[in-house]
Amino acid sequence: MVAVATGLLLLFPEWLTRDSISAYLGGLGSGALMVYLLMCITRSLLMIPVTPFVLAGAITFPDLLMLVFAISMVGILVGAFLIYSFPAFGGYDRLLEDKYPTKIGQLKDAMRGKRCFWIIAGWSFFPLVPTDLICYVAGMVRLPFRKVVGPLAVGEIPLVAIYVYFGSEFGDWLRI
Repeated sequence: MVAVATGLLLLFPEWLTRDSISAYLGGLGSGALMVYLLMCITRSLLMIPVTPFVLAGAITFPDLLMLVFAISMVGILVGAFLIYSFPAFGGYDRLLEDKYPTKIGQLKDAMRGKRCFWIIAGWSFFPLVPTDLICYVAGMVRLPFRKVVGPLAVGEIPLVAIYVYFGSEFGDWLRI
């Protein structure tokens, strides 16, 4: 299923643009929020960044920005739990360790250290690195999830708030 989804996304990358996600959600009517929640939760299993989903949610649901924020955070936290709990799902652990053995090794060592909280929080806040990767590494080193979820939320809350704000502003600009 993951291979088919990945293949389709490689063949049709336009399916993951802000506009296509927004158009899809807008066409669903009242069930759109439920589909949006499911998309936010399952996107992490395919290592798809959360950014287009948050922006599309803010554009699609301009009157429900706090709900978009909450759904996005739930999606991030549930997705993080799934990735943390099943780091071998889809063979991502082997892929990451084979492709980046030194970096993954350094992250594993850092996750066992005292700076673990700040590494996860900083990693989660920095928009150019995939947050899902730090959750995989935390799962690989068997870091207790309670030590992952707090710093993850600390890093993601301001970032998601910024995405919701800019998505809303961009949506207002589109509707002019």
